[in-house]
Amino acid sequence: MLNFLVSILIVLNVVHLQVLKEESVFVVVSKRSTLDKCRLPVGIRLFVSAGHSESDVLKASESLKRVTASVLGG
Repeated sequence: MLNFLVSILIVLNVVHLQVLKEESVFVVVSKRSTLDKCRLPVGIRLFVSAGHSESDVLKASESLKRVTASVLGG
């Protein structure tokens, strides 16, 4: 289980760094909340301030999706 967790953390950190570098979108790698429905122990969170529009949120999520696909080879 520890090797699996380390592997997930490495991939998430690569995504985190790439999305910041390529898209200027800041995301956070964090432990899973008890409220999350995802079964993985860690994940990426995208925080949005009140100053961001819906369009900004959509652009950020598309950037995250695009970078994640490139990191995972899809």
